[in-house]
Amino acid sequence: MAIFVRHKESDKIYVLIGTGYGAYKSATPSFLGGNLFPREEEGEIPVAAVADERGEIQWFYTDELKVIEIDGIEISKVFEKHNKKEPGNLTGHAKEVCPACFTEISEKDTECPSCGLVFQIEDD
Repeated sequence: MAIFVRHKESDKIYVLIGTGYGAYKSATPSFLGGNLFPREEEGEIPVAAVADERGEIQWFYTDELKVIEIDGIEISKVFEKHNKKEPGNLTGHAKEVCPACFTEISEKDTECPSCGLVFQIEDD
């Protein structure tokens, strides 16, 4: 199972290895309050590890990457299945799908026929 991504700036193609989410927080003493009222700084760093054709690992910010292919299928074709309108479906809304296995289900099902997941019924 391979996910191919394109680096937006360099236009190079990489294999996605995984994603990480770095967070940091630092505190320095303030001029007046010292350690009682420190100056705090914090942030988050969403990054992804990718490998090039030589197998070298590099890290990029996730907003610098674009998914182009999953398991040999172009990303646009992956979504085609879920974006098609059915002839009898005038609303254009997709049919209900099981959140666990993505098998098509009816809105009256209380259990997925494929994986057995039990759905919680909400009364309006």
